[in-house]
Amino acid sequence: MNDIPAPERDSRPVGLLLRFGALLYDSLLVLAIWLVLGLVTLPLWNLLDVFFWQVQLTLNIFAAWAFFYGFWRRTGQTLGMQTWNLVVRSEDGSRITSWQATLRFMVGISQWMIILMAIHLAREHGDWMTALMTALGVLALGASALHPQRWMLHDWLSSTVLMRTRPLKRPRWKENQEEQDSGGG
Repeated sequence: MNDIPAPERDSRPVGLLLRFGALLYDSLLVLAIWLVLGLVTLPLWNLLDVFFWQVQLTLNIFAAWAFFYGFWRRTGQTLGMQTWNLVVRSEDGSRITSWQATLRFMVGISQWMIILMAIHLAREHGDWMTALMTALGVLALGASALHPQRWMLHDWLSSTVLMRTRPLKRPRWKENQEEQDSGGG
């Protein structure tokens, strides 16, 4: 189905810094997609002389899901994950299914929505809410650090594993170029 070889696995668990590095990289790419989507839909909103923020939010979430779903189903790696040599797989090592990719995204985005809601509550209700939300956040991240494989909630619920890969000794595009030069010409 796909001629991309399975990456060589590195047995070390993936920590929070690597996860956040890949997430930051991918977030910038998703933000760029949202900006282009906004430029496309803005003339429609102007034409209708109304702005439906619920529709725009739904389009943005769908675009983010499509970004992650497409990369996770095709190669198991987003561009940020490729940069940090990470790959997502099912627990048995196979590519993740459509359901796993969707569930992983939905749980992940729900966690971020809860964080944003907690920030809002902390701003509205002061110091005690800030302390409570900080404690809950530290507890959630601490639970991930205590897990033997450093799984987070979206890993556990979707039965997926984020694992390290060994960096390629030679970029794939160079390997493909050498194959074409020797075979085609």
